[in-house]
Amino acid sequence: MGTTLKHARIELKTTEDMKDLIFRAAALMGIDATAFVLAPAAERAQQVIANYSAIQLGVEGQRRFAALMKQPPEPTQAMKALGELPDFKEIR
Repeated sequence: MGTTLKHARIELKTTEDMKDLIFRAAALMGIDATAFVLAPAAERAQQVIANYSAIQLGVEGQRRFAALMKQPPEPTQAMKALGELPDFKEIR
């Protein structure tokens, strides 16, 4: 596998004690401080994005959703106006 060039930068402000703690723990694991800090941060970021990207419905919500899919209501004026926006015209 080739070397990936890293050019994006994040700056963090912390205390000297916290910095020393992170560098010591990273050294004990045999990784650099950047990897030590970024690995759990990236994992948490993926969890947060997944939580905000998925819709979870209970049993009653699933029933209501299924009923609406089988027999959708007539679109309101607001829905019609939304459908006329350029982004939605591309979908149709």
